[in-house]
Amino acid sequence: MKPKARYTTRYGQSAPQLLPPDLKALGSIAFTAQDFAALDAWLAEDGWPAEHMDVAMLEGYLVALLVWPIQLSPGAWLPAIWGIRGWKVAAKISTSDSYDRFLALIIGLMQELERRLTATPRALTFVLSSECALVSPRYFAGAAWSTGFMSALQFSATGLGSRSALSRAALENIIAIASLRSKEPGAMLRAAAELRASVGTILDERPARGAVTLIARGTLVAA
Repeated sequence: MKPKARYTTRYGQSAPQLLPPDLKALGSIAFTAQDFAALDAWLAEDGWPAEHMDVAMLEGYLVALLVWPIQLSPGAWLPAIWGIRGWKVAAKISTSDSYDRFLALIIGLMQELERRLTATPRALTFVLSSECALVSPRYFAGAAWSTGFMSALQFSATGLGSRSALSRAALENIIAIASLRSKEPGAMLRAAAELRASVGTILDERPARGAVTLIARGTLVAA
């Protein structure tokens, strides 16, 4: 996957401007547990903006983009991941090679989450599958996941008015978990079970056509 680049020759130097990927050309990206571990480790490294997402927050964020009615222009959802407002690429991934690799991991993860959430029976996501050893979360992973989920909803103009009482209650459960800071053994297992149930309730109201299917058309839509 190669980002499009524009060049400027100001002061006699050429500098690439990394742009949102061409989503129409992506196709299906394979994504494994090893890829998830590599992404987790990368997000744990120094050099990211202070507001960048850890891997638990990232998974929650991507799940929300998949299960909640959201329509976004190409690339609008990406800068929040590396912690910058507006279209600007973090210095950590400012070379073409690092940018390509990072986007392949992010979009591969989103596609894998879509596959798992729409499988029959529904498969577990990476963070909510078990009390796995994550290295990038800066606080309780269940709270980080929930915070990421809520962060995605800032893009939604739909609100709760069109959702059922069950979906509203499920979202309230996710919000409640976002405030937890537990270090108690087994806390993540309980939080993960509650989050899986809440996401399942919300997902059951989503039409069969999913966001990743529409990514190929150049926009991200979960409707």
